[in-house]
Amino acid sequence: MIKIHKLKDGDIIKILPIISDDDKVTWSNPYSCTVIDGKAIYDNSDKQYLRRISYLMSRSFASYSKKLNVSNRYAMNIYIDGEIRVMNIGRTIYQLLIDKKEALDIKSDYHLYINMEMKSGFPCFDKSYVKEHSWIPPVSNINSGEEWIEYIRSNQPDFSGHVENNNIFKHKKIITDYIGTDMLGELISDDRQKKLDMIGI
Repeated sequence: MIKIHKLKDGDIIKILPIISDDDKVTWSNPYSCTVIDGKAIYDNSDKQYLRRISYLMSRSFASYSKKLNVSNRYAMNIYIDGEIRVMNIGRTIYQLLIDKKEALDIKSDYHLYINMEMKSGFPCFDKSYVKEHSWIPPVSNINSGEEWIEYIRSNQPDFSGHVENNNIFKHKKIITDYIGTDMLGELISDDRQKKLDMIGI
């Protein structure tokens, strides 16, 4: 079970980069997500199957008794309470971090401050902000890129593996049972046929 941090009002968070198995450094992993009967199902494919299914269902609302709510999310590594966890955020906080680039400087004192309010029964993070905060880094030399890479690689949660184990393809049956038809299979088949048509087969 990976450690996914549930944001709380008053959280003070240091953003850390994500280091992939091939040593690629990024700040976030974007994905789409839906929840069916309490089960989170992810889609980080370039085909955006979850969003396409949701769109088709909304276009043919009379044919379906349910809706498929899909949200765009961003996974980021964070340092909080002495360990690395994964933070899943929406567009509001993501844009804040993009605009306040000092928060993405691993050697700086800038942290994300979470200000959470409830609006219409849902958490709202519009008043969150970035400012300096005194902290003790988990490495002995904050300026050592090699030390940071080794620390993050050894301690970051395997969110990519978590997504892979809970993606739309692994849980195709759940989606099919929920919708009442194998719309995912139909989209995959359509995409395959379009590719064949393009090469004249």
